[in-house]
Amino acid sequence: MLTIQKKKKLIANWGDEAEAMECTAEVRVYDPLSSWECYIYALNPENEDEIWCIVKGFFVEVSKWSLQELFSRYNTEGELVQVDDEYVPRHVSEIYRILKERSFDECNRY
Repeated sequence: MLTIQKKKKLIANWGDEAEAMECTAEVRVYDPLSSWECYIYALNPENEDEIWCIVKGFFVEVSKWSLQELFSRYNTEGELVQVDDEYVPRHVSEIYRILKERSFDECNRY
């Protein structure tokens, strides 16, 4: 799941910075069989199951979510989502902008 070091960075982002998306997304979780992905950028220090994240499925959305629920998701072949070990942390607003542009381009392709 998440390393202690990643958890500490995510906890430090919790609060006003997370709500304003003025921090760094430290973790990328993805489904290898689809374009679904999730960028975790904050972890509640009082409830380490609660996270702020950007989720790209059919749409791009910012939401509070459950870490336990996130890591219990699976794809059509029954495989669990995976943490991207090669992901390099990026600013949340930049990720959101890129995902929204990519989503817009995909919608206009059809």
